[in-house]
Amino acid sequence: MKKTNWIPLVVVALTFGLAGYITTIACAQTASAPQQRPYQVAIVDIAQLIKNHPTFVAKQKELKKFADEKETEFNARKASIQDREKSLNELKLTPGTADHAKAVDEITTKITLLEKDVKIAQRQLMTDNSIVLYDVYKEIREEIDSIAKQSQIAQVMDYRTLDANPADPNAVAAMLEQNLIWHADSLEISQFVINRIYQKRNLTASIPDIKKLRDQEKQLLIDAKNNTTTQRTTTNTGTPTNTPLGAVGITTGTPAATGGRR
Repeated sequence: MKKTNWIPLVVVALTFGLAGYITTIACAQTASAPQQRPYQVAIVDIAQLIKNHPTFVAKQKELKKFADEKETEFNARKASIQDREKSLNELKLTPGTADHAKAVDEITTKITLLEKDVKIAQRQLMTDNSIVLYDVYKEIREEIDSIAKQSQIAQVMDYRTLDANPADPNAVAAMLEQNLIWHADSLEISQFVINRIYQKRNLTASIPDIKKLRDQEKQLLIDAKNNTTTQRTTTNTGTPTNTPLGAVGITTGTPAATGGRR
């Protein structure tokens, strides 16, 4: 009886078996490899987030109260100086005399002190406003960072409105400087961010509606544009100050970061 050589058959079997095993492992590794996610992008309206942040809102009320008090004080001092000037004119003191020089020096000193106090109040308002802006923006950034990591978002961008009041130079400049021209509404996470900020403070009952507020501002812009069209003049009167302190030469220094935006 002819003997069968089993060695080649065993080698063949082992070879095909090993190849199949390797193929199985390769398929399994391919199947278990993580799928590459698409590049995730989100949009926020930083201007609305800042303006509606509870800390910013509360601080603006404090600053307005301070501004109103200073306006009352400075206007009273200004009126007192004007009355003194009027009384000096009524006295008809001879220029160059000691009495006239003393009266003029008194008025000059009061004017100098008033101007100095106005500048101090202005710097204080600007500094306080700058500090709260920094703190609020930092918290918003941290909240966005947390949300982005949880949702595997690769990039978050700020979006500005395409529209602006043509009579407001700051708003028009901000409009021209925008980097993002358009985005789908589904990419915006502004409401989600503001919700979390309010929820952390147990202020869920007073969470602002970002879209509603933005729509209101857009309507105001439309109304302003219509008024500008019908009442356009060739004289540029400048941008009015945003607090009553402007009456005595003081502005709060509120940054243009919230102007000219949605």
